[in-house]
Amino acid sequence: MISLRAEDGAPRLDRFLADRFPEIPRARWDVHVRTGAIRVNGQPVAKGGVKLRPGDLVETELPVIAAPAAHLEAEAIDLTTLFEDAHLWIVDKPAGMVVHPGPGHAGGTVVNALLHRLKAPVVMEAHDEETENTEELASGWPGLVHRLDRYTTGCLCLAKTAEAQRAIQDQFKAHTVEKRYLALVRHSPRLPQLGSLLIDEPIARHKQDRLRMVVATGGRQAQTRIRVLARTTSVALVECELLTGRTHQIRVHLAHLRAPLMGDPLYGGPGRWKDVDGLALLLPHPALHAWKLSVNHPVTGARIAAEAPIPDAFRSLAISLGLPEF
Repeated sequence: MISLRAEDGAPRLDRFLADRFPEIPRARWDVHVRTGAIRVNGQPVAKGGVKLRPGDLVETELPVIAAPAAHLEAEAIDLTTLFEDAHLWIVDKPAGMVVHPGPGHAGGTVVNALLHRLKAPVVMEAHDEETENTEELASGWPGLVHRLDRYTTGCLCLAKTAEAQRAIQDQFKAHTVEKRYLALVRHSPRLPQLGSLLIDEPIARHKQDRLRMVVATGGRQAQTRIRVLARTTSVALVECELLTGRTHQIRVHLAHLRAPLMGDPLYGGPGRWKDVDGLALLLPHPALHAWKLSVNHPVTGARIAAEAPIPDAFRSLAISLGLPEF
């Protein structure tokens, strides 16, 4: 049994636990709470939304995360490899591909592709398949150390062993992973004219629309560095460096600058992009590309820098909007 004391400004129970055990998804804590396995000041609680007070004693066992790999099929899905060895696989994720299975997406995901990849001889020589591909590799989902939205393209890092997964996750927690994105946005006076702009605005889930995130006091700290690479009077090509990794962070911070992503159905605002609707067929989804990713190798410590080529559709749309070729 683990005992924890809530401090000043303590959040609700599920966030409190998720912050202290970031390797366990908040949704898993919600399920754990409903089983009656968590007590606050000696009393079982029934929901994760309970607001904690300073000094409250929280007692719990860590929830067991069953390895989803045991219930998934390996699929021979063709993905472009940016880097690969016995420990890591960095791929160029295409638009429309879901990272892990969920409602409506039982297969055809990056995780299914990874499970197939793990059968490669280079992995079997160094690792036991029965162990690495099931229980020890799972931390929410096997091999995942970060995620990309369904329609975001570009660099996605996957771990091929449990040890590599833990090592890369530790780098994400320590903010030593470099992640740079390209985005096509509506031009805004609030975008930086020269150099870069650091957006340091907390992000929380919208109180009414649970699919949306918003900049809000009391949210989790979120930092994005924005640099304009090219612009016209109406649009801009920007580089976004993620210094933290909150849900929809880039999309929310850009909307906060009144420079929403082109094609963004959640944060584009009313009447979004009506002046360029005729170009929507070139890129019928948010114009966001995970361009560059740098991590330290989990075994050698060497810095690995991956770069995903800019998709033709993204480039064509930018040029059609009047931006210079790049």
